Amino acid sequence: MRAISLIYMWKQVVGSYAMCVSFILSLPCNIKMSSFILSPTAVLSQPLTLPCGLVLSNRLVKCPMQETLAEAPFFDPPIEKFKNLYSQWAAAQYGLLITGQVQIDIRFLSIAGDVVCHSDSSSSPHFEKWKEWAAIAQAQGTPCIVQLAHPGRMSPAGAGNRPSDMPALCPSSVPVNLGDKWLEKLAIQSILGTPKEMSLAEIDQSVKDWKRRARVAKAAGFKGIQLHGAHGFLLSQFLSPYTNRRTDEYGGNPQGRMKLLTRLVTEIREECLAPFCVSVKLNSGDYMEEGGLSTDEALEQVRWLTTCGMVDFVEISGGNAEQRTSGLHNSFGKQSMKVAPKIKESTRIREAYFTEFAERVAQISGTKCPLQLSGGFRSRAGMADAIASGACDLVGLGRTAVLEPDIPKRLLLNPQLDDDEALARPHIVRGQWLSNMVPVKVIGSGLPIQFFYFNMRRLGAGLQSDPDKSIPGIVFSVVLETLRSGVAVALQRAVETLGWTPKVQKIE
Repeated sequence: MRAISLIYMWKQVVGSYAMCVSFILSLPCNIKMSSFILSPTAVLSQPLTLPCGLVLSNRLVKCPMQETLAEAPFFDPPIEKFKNLYSQWAAAQYGLLITGQVQIDIRFLSIAGDVVCHSDSSSSPHFEKWKEWAAIAQAQGTPCIVQLAHPGRMSPAGAGNRPSDMPALCPSSVPVNLGDKWLEKLAIQSILGTPKEMSLAEIDQSVKDWKRRARVAKAAGFKGIQLHGAHGFLLSQFLSPYTNRRTDEYGGNPQGRMKLLTRLVTEIREECLAPFCVSVKLNSGDYMEEGGLSTDEALEQVRWLTTCGMVDFVEISGGNAEQRTSGLHNSFGKQSMKVAPKIKESTRIREAYFTEFAERVAQISGTKCPLQLSGGFRSRAGMADAIASGACDLVGLGRTAVLEPDIPKRLLLNPQLDDDEALARPHIVRGQWLSNMVPVKVIGSGLPIQFFYFNMRRLGAGLQSDPDKSIPGIVFSVVLETLRSGVAVALQRAVETLGWTPKVQKIE
């Protein structure tokens, strides 16, 4: 009754339903949820204005993912494929789109097919592709920001335009360790090798690269950028005591480990003023057995980001290649729920993998920027519960956005569908027996994610996702395509040898 009285008084004072809704969302969880003031659909449908002034029409965000659709030698945005892919997301009524990873250094890719913002991206003919990408993604009015990334030590040999003997980069020379078996060690050494500790000059160069790539995104018409500081990529490597064993100003203590990130946020914000959005994706922890980033240190990193006044929202995720316990990275074979949960007065739903960490962030005092929680969401009720409880302000959808690109409009924001029906399909990957049979973990453990790359490529080709495709089926498809493309490449090289077509010069 107290909640109902408060609502009535507020509506009488301001005389505005929109302002009433904003007030409701700011109320404590026990007031909001106990009286069922807003339906789950209404909670997800509420607009949000970021600190920079960018207005999001609702609370659903398409998460950044590796699209694996760009092609050598320039790895520019593949416009024809993006017309198929991003047009679907643009029409789906997300509040915000975040692009797949865009690498800032053409020498270091995380996987073949990454889009790269290189030294010539700001000039013709490359820049025209960037402008067209921004136009495609935002054609229906949904703002889109670009995720900028550097894989660091996670850049495999052959992924990127660099000499075969050039090692990947890392804050410290710490190779990836996925097991003690000799075969696993041999595979890791062959694929990733031992990374080189970055010099101060290389760190300065990376800062210049990130800033230049942010300028390209802004000039192309994107509404902002996100710095990828999670999942064991370079920024995440600097933030973790496991991979950052430096004793200079960029390591040695939590403040030193944060210096590269704080420098990037500060310098990018100085150049790219509001309403340009600056976001950061961060780990809630490494979830390693020992030596990784703890949730306590991660909380202090998020504390600075959310209260510094320069970041517009922080996305929370977690884990890396060597983690053991992150729910996000161990969820390919689990049926998380068969029926949609119901919001209850006494019980939180807690669908997302990192909800407990987000709730700790919510307890940070002072003015904070919005928080996005990603990973594990499947039901409308679970998403609304996370927002209404104050655990987060935005809900990120990644794998679901691949399997069901139109899910916001068709299901989550559709008032014609009951909450019981508003449940995304499970993320189960079939045929994992093949993954488990592979004796080398770095190869076997990477097979389930190929399911989502496979479906991303289908979307890029103008096809629908195939959620029933199995790992063996994908492996067969890849082998078949490799054989076909091998013949095509051989013919192309023969034509080039005869001088019938000009060769394309690589970017160094």
